[in-house]
Amino acid sequence: MAFSLSAAFAKASSVSVQIVQNNPGQEKVWATSEFFEQSMIDYFFDAGRIVSNSPICIASDDDEKNRKALKAALIENNDGGMDVLVRVELFFKKSKSAAPDVPMLGNIDKVEWKIYDVVTGLESLGGESVPGKVTSSNDNEQGIAKFASMVAKKVSSSLE
Repeated sequence: MAFSLSAAFAKASSVSVQIVQNNPGQEKVWATSEFFEQSMIDYFFDAGRIVSNSPICIASDDDEKNRKALKAALIENNDGGMDVLVRVELFFKKSKSAAPDVPMLGNIDKVEWKIYDVVTGLESLGGESVPGKVTSSNDNEQGIAKFASMVAKKVSSSLE
């Protein structure tokens, strides 16, 4: 089974990204999540891949709700002819931010990602990363873009 998944990923020219925002108690998508998503999409597009996205979703305490959101994204991307779904979960340091409408690298505690074959729904690869030291010079869109690009590069190397 591992061989067939590896073979599928080796030819993966189309990638769909779904951001899962994990900051308990929040019902609104934060600008940090939106900018992280766009930065990953830009990275894959610039690398020559066909890129799509599934709507950003907010993680739930209800595991069944989370499974349904994943299943819906897999079906949507299979129907759309995508090869893989990269599901990226952003864990936030706190449930409240002084400025949730402003993209801030300092909001992110860590990022975990999982790569799924959209036809089989099987997860094969994943990883995690932390943004490192946040300073006044990188706690902004540029800092998020750099971190998201680093994550996308790690994901992309898994797809090769």
